[in-house]
Amino acid sequence: MVERWFCAAAALVLLTGCSAVKNPEKLAASVRDVYAAAPSVELVVDITSDLDEETMTYRIGYTQEQDEQGVSAVMTVLAPASIAGISAEITGEDFVFSYEDAELETAMPDRKGLTPADVLTYLLYDLRNTVPAQVWKEGDWLALRYEAVTEAYTAVKEVYLHAQTGALHEARIYCDGKQIMRCAFESCALK
Repeated sequence: MVERWFCAAAALVLLTGCSAVKNPEKLAASVRDVYAAAPSVELVVDITSDLDEETMTYRIGYTQEQDEQGVSAVMTVLAPASIAGISAEITGEDFVFSYEDAELETAMPDRKGLTPADVLTYLLYDLRNTVPAQVWKEGDWLALRYEAVTEAYTAVKEVYLHAQTGALHEARIYCDGKQIMRCAFESCALK
């Protein structure tokens, strides 16, 4: 059923031609419907983070489940080897990090969705719940732009989805005009 919704949305994109899309609100709503209807999302993603003076790349395995009780997720660091195996259980805005027998409950930063630890959680939240500021087509990809403006910062997320399957391909995260993260999705399964 999820694939049928996205095939219909993809057909709409393909029929509209170049980079501009007709009925962007309708297309954005169909993306929200697809992600809201998926009880499970499984991702493997390389996150390149350029938050300050150092650039790091992390490979993350991420599984998010959605049911009547809400949304929960498990994130596991797959690389680099020096921190591989660290995992986080995420329920709402609570993150509990663990490694072997140790657990650490931590408060997340005020800039939600702008760190490698929480970017996927908030990205999936936007896909399920937020109306994008802009929708366009770029080659074979459907692109969505989400914007959040606060007193402290302006955050922009550009998300690229496979037009036929709805699978995530790439996301670029900007804060105050500077790209701070890039997420390259190796796999994205909507179940």
